[in-house]
Amino acid sequence: MRITQELLLKLTRNEINKRLRQNPDLVAIYLAGSVLTGDPLLGGSTDIDLVFVHKEDPPVSREIARISYEISLDIVHHHQSLYTYHRQLRLNPWLGPSLCTHASILLDTDHWLEFIQSSVSAQFDRPENTYGRAQPFAEKSRAIWFDLQELETPELSAWFPQYLKAIEMAANALATLGGPALTTRRFILELPPRLELLNKSSLFERFLALIGADRLSQEVCTSWNQSWSEAIVAASKQKACPPDLHSARRAYYLLSCNAMLEGGEYQAAIWPMITTWGQAIGVLKDDEKQLDAWHAFCDLLGFQADRFEDCLSGLDSFLDEVEITLEAWKNTYGL
Repeated sequence: MRITQELLLKLTRNEINKRLRQNPDLVAIYLAGSVLTGDPLLGGSTDIDLVFVHKEDPPVSREIARISYEISLDIVHHHQSLYTYHRQLRLNPWLGPSLCTHASILLDTDHWLEFIQSSVSAQFDRPENTYGRAQPFAEKSRAIWFDLQELETPELSAWFPQYLKAIEMAANALATLGGPALTTRRFILELPPRLELLNKSSLFERFLALIGADRLSQEVCTSWNQSWSEAIVAASKQKACPPDLHSARRAYYLLSCNAMLEGGEYQAAIWPMITTWGQAIGVLKDDEKQLDAWHAFCDLLGFQADRFEDCLSGLDSFLDEVEITLEAWKNTYGL
């Protein structure tokens, strides 16, 4: 099947027509994510990010649905009250950019969402609002670093997920100064040009070192692709599977990482591999084979118990640079 943006929009509208009959309280629906960019495919796969806004409390906050093996729906459900203080949405690094894209509206009763969009997009790119989207990422990252300092055990499961979250937030603190917050699949592909905008390209190598990507070769990374894929598939079959690893999203990660590995972008594949593998292990704790493979991969990346303090020190140093960069950016605009 040849996947085009036109096809994705047609499939989306078909799905919306079905949903409207099932959800009469819907007041608005809008697109988010990569479909809005015109370049949604990676490895021939994509998801369609939708936001459903309800008058009543929605039955679920997020749902994943399959359209085909290569295409899934990722639907977030909001109560209309979330948009009451619409000017504050200018500071939301996830919702704000989508609300500024007028082509994103797919359903809008009484032009309610159009009004919200006009309010959010007005002054969205003013320096104080850009800084307001970036700074909370740095603050949350630093808060995680402080929490990790208090850990009494350096066991991987006790610190590694939060360590990765802190790195993600620190990098997004800089990335959002130049555009929307970065998401998992394209994180490493899109981070370098954002850093270049800030004349901070040197921080990219430090980012790679923080996640151990500088320790792996193309050959080694490719050799672990099968073990990672098996963990993703196994996790998707568990009742406690997180939405990100839903069976309808297998191709979203598997095909994209395969494409990056085959295209020589092996370091770019490491971020989605390591973050989703960690999520998978969270629901595969009783599977010794899966645990052994995960720990062996982490060892290759340099995440052993005796390197816990070194990892925290590297994160601290990286965060220092992030905070200094944010402060300089703030001063440049006289905030």
